[in-house]
Amino acid sequence: MKKYLLITTLFLTVTLFGQKTKFSIEANYPLPIDNNFVGENYDGIIDLGVKYQIKELETVNLGVSVNSSYYTFEEEAFFPAFDEYLKFKTSLYVIQPRFFCELNLKNVPKLHPYAGIGYSLFISKTKFSNSESNPNDESNNQSGLNLDLGLNYDITNRLYLTVSYNYFKLLQLDEAVPKTGYNTNVNILKMGVGFRI
Repeated sequence: MKKYLLITTLFLTVTLFGQKTKFSIEANYPLPIDNNFVGENYDGIIDLGVKYQIKELETVNLGVSVNSSYYTFEEEAFFPAFDEYLKFKTSLYVIQPRFFCELNLKNVPKLHPYAGIGYSLFISKTKFSNSESNPNDESNNQSGLNLDLGLNYDITNRLYLTVSYNYFKLLQLDEAVPKTGYNTNVNILKMGVGFRI
């Protein structure tokens, strides 16, 4: 037991007081905004991310990151094909790999503005709950470009607060979905905390 306590204490000491590392993890609340199919229908649940700094320069850090978000949408609607009202729940998973550039401000060392660009995948799965005709569950994949603008504020050397704006331009849609701004432009605001490992 003493051995585990010693190892845990050593790990916490190194983690809390060690030098700045290249890896960080984040947990955010994703808030869909604007007039689009995500903003009007889905509730954000959680967004988890991992960042890795590839290069640290005097004024800028370059790196890669990946985030995964989860959103839900529940409703009851009339489906003419089954001639009945059906309850359904749609789960939306968004995966965002990207490159990012983070600024180191000499006058305000705790603030770190950043920008990122990447390609994102939207995976939706719909489950029906009350149909006698038992329609099959549906899934749909869409993808497109992602622009990420954000700001980190250091609480300690390890812990920081983060807020970001994410813009998605979906390029690959299902054939039945019209390519309008409502279906291709998605805006998400994220707020959360990060921890440098």
